[in-house]
Amino acid sequence: MPTIKNALLRDYAYYGTGGPCDVLYAPASAAELAANVREIKRLGLPVFVLGAGTNSLVMDEPFSGAFIVMRDLVGIEVRGTKLVVGAGVDNSEVARTALRHGLAGAAWMNRLPGQIGGTVRMNARCYGGEISEIATKVTVVTALGEIREYSDPLMFRGYKDTVFMDNGDLIVSAELLLESGDPAAIAAAMKYCETDRQSKKQFDFPSCGCVFKNDYDVSVPSGMLLSAAGAKGMKRGGAEVSPHHANFVYNKGATSRDILELTLAMRDLVYAEYGVWMSYEMELLGTVPADLAALVSVKKPQQLDLEKIQALRQRLSSRSPS
Repeated sequence: MPTIKNALLRDYAYYGTGGPCDVLYAPASAAELAANVREIKRLGLPVFVLGAGTNSLVMDEPFSGAFIVMRDLVGIEVRGTKLVVGAGVDNSEVARTALRHGLAGAAWMNRLPGQIGGTVRMNARCYGGEISEIATKVTVVTALGEIREYSDPLMFRGYKDTVFMDNGDLIVSAELLLESGDPAAIAAAMKYCETDRQSKKQFDFPSCGCVFKNDYDVSVPSGMLLSAAGAKGMKRGGAEVSPHHANFVYNKGATSRDILELTLAMRDLVYAEYGVWMSYEMELLGTVPADLAALVSVKKPQQLDLEKIQALRQRLSSRSPS
């Protein structure tokens, strides 16, 4: 089971930030992961888990503890209309495998940054698909280093909300139940996902995807709130809000502090303009400086400016379905 001392985390994070950690584990099987977890517990080390890092900001400060990276937990097994997928498999590879076998239900995952482990852990949703709709069994390693399986649909509690986000279980693999479909239609759906993401320039620079969650009680996407508030093009050091999608922050030579400070300014901007206090979708990993940690943890009451928000809702509803 490979371990690396003083690994530089930016080499493993999609965002391209991250300082050194004391030890990094890269398990290639459930048994190795279980052994790693037991060792970390025995040593009493603080630990973070890093998949592709596409939803995370890894801090640049040294981290006195362990990281577990999941990228060697790979492999896809096709069992009729089921795929058994290792946690380290890229989402796009899941979609491509399904296409090769004429299986519908995973096209929405094409060009979705990240790995299936993270997609399951956070119950990812996009382009009309959600992982909870197709994941029927999940194998994990518990915080005690034991291997167990979930098949209860209640493991998915809602949008960006699962039991795995609270209980410390680490996802090893997921069984996805798909259905036979028309390869041409599947390919067309995959092409749409790719073209749409490319049109929004999501791959021009490293990012963590959407920084803030959508609040379905507000009924206006966070990206739209940010755009209307004037966030596009905001900068802090080498961090910049995408001019194409205001909920994306590009790394253009930024430190993790640059990025985090910029996102805090974005959150304040929307609150000042619309009274909406946005919640982070981006996860912070590693050692967050105390001054920034205090700011991140602030939670203000929603004070919605309903007149302004209703105008955005009307604009949203008037958009063409295309």
